[in-house]
Amino acid sequence: MKIKKIITNNFGLKVTALFLAFFVWAMITGKERSYSERVLEVRVECLNVSDNIDVSSVKPEKVRVTVKGTSKKLKRITPEDFKIKIDLKDVTEGTRLNYFTEDYLQSPEEIQNMAVHPRMIEITVKEFITKEVSVKVRYKGRLKKGIRLIERRVVPEKVKIFGYKSQIGTITTIECAENVDISEIEESKSIKIPLKKEKEILRFEDTDEVEVIIVVDNTNINKKDEQKKSK
Repeated sequence: MKIKKIITNNFGLKVTALFLAFFVWAMITGKERSYSERVLEVRVECLNVSDNIDVSSVKPEKVRVTVKGTSKKLKRITPEDFKIKIDLKDVTEGTRLNYFTEDYLQSPEEIQNMAVHPRMIEITVKEFITKEVSVKVRYKGRLKKGIRLIERRVVPEKVKIFGYKSQIGTITTIECAENVDISEIEESKSIKIPLKKEKEILRFEDTDEVEVIIVVDNTNINKKDEQKKSK
């Protein structure tokens, strides 16, 4: 009797509470199992880039991916769970390449990819080269009277420059950053001069300066000096 009384006492209220509890439980579990969408930004990665290749631009750097899955799973995923990896191991020269985004998109198995934007990825690569070019020295002025030029040479006569093939491919000579004033030379000497680094040149490989060796005969001037001293 007591059990029956407990059950029947406020029976309507108890049924209502039970119904509400079931309703809340159904909403929560249903929401977790329901499907929804989410938009993520996934970074494009370039793999196996050759030493002589520079990836100068990737457009876009990030791709917008719209995915679908259960609400519970979508809450746990991050952009790092998705990968867009493009292998450039066979690219050996400068060019512009286009890839379909969907062909390279990797995503978790339980997630459905709905859309990607943009659908095409453009990658521009440039080729590096090392090139040997001649060194050009500019001279100014004239030797003083009584001084005779015997030899002038540059060491080294050629240097190696490094840069993009499209920019340094046509360069054949490199100039020194300073002119050599031979009017100030009274005896044989060597002068170190820096090379002029044009904006197209990324760096000099071996050296960024040269030595200009000037050999002169100043016998006549020395004789005149001796004659003056004897007088």
